[in-house]
Amino acid sequence: MNPSQIAMAKPTVHVMCSPDVPEKSFWQLLYGLEEEGIPCETWTKTDEDALTLAWEGAQASRLGVGVGMDGQSAVLHISKLEAGHPLFQVRAQSAEQVRILGANAARVVKKLPLKPLGEGR
Repeated sequence: MNPSQIAMAKPTVHVMCSPDVPEKSFWQLLYGLEEEGIPCETWTKTDEDALTLAWEGAQASRLGVGVGMDGQSAVLHISKLEAGHPLFQVRAQSAEQVRILGANAARVVKKLPLKPLGEGR
């Protein structure tokens, strides 16, 4: 099996980030997923925006859920939505909203009600 086949075999939320992601927000995203008990895999990819990264992550994930982050925004996408129409998009600098976005990514998988993101969506 090559690495992409191994990654596709594991049921995880795919988190794809550009190198300029704020470190605090990145960790908050992972904490949001962790507190809901859903595993994730992370990748760094250059020359892509958060929306594109989220879409690619959702398409690659067996769970159909992807999160993309760049220096400006964090995006939650699911594979059943069209590429340019994510479920949520928040500012990457808002660690609180990014943590909720991570929790909501997990809640999509678990089919639970989503947490409100508050202002700044």
